[in-house]
Amino acid sequence: MTALILAAVLAASPTTSVGLGMREYRYSVYRSSVHAGTVAFNMTNFGEDAHNLRLTGPGGYRSAVSRDVEPGGHLRFKVHLLRAGSYSLVCLKPEHAARGMKAKLRVTRRHPR
Repeated sequence: MTALILAAVLAASPTTSVGLGMREYRYSVYRSSVHAGTVAFNMTNFGEDAHNLRLTGPGGYRSAVSRDVEPGGHLRFKVHLLRAGSYSLVCLKPEHAARGMKAKLRVTRRHPR
């Protein structure tokens, strides 16, 4: 029953697109905050190495890891961010996060209409 309610809520809420530029060793996030719900990261790799994305957030949230985006490549990666709070964006390629390839995204509660 809970899964059906969650599916209905996600289907009713629009997807928010967020541009994400990737290069050694940083992300450029084109929105600093979004409303809770489905978020689609439109990822473009402007760098020379492959990059990927994982999000972590409130309540122990951990997204799947995106496919690698090769240099010059593009990928649309959807996640469901249902809790308000601060989410960390991290590249899991070796040494990338340690060199600074991480960013933050703030998620706010969606107000009823």
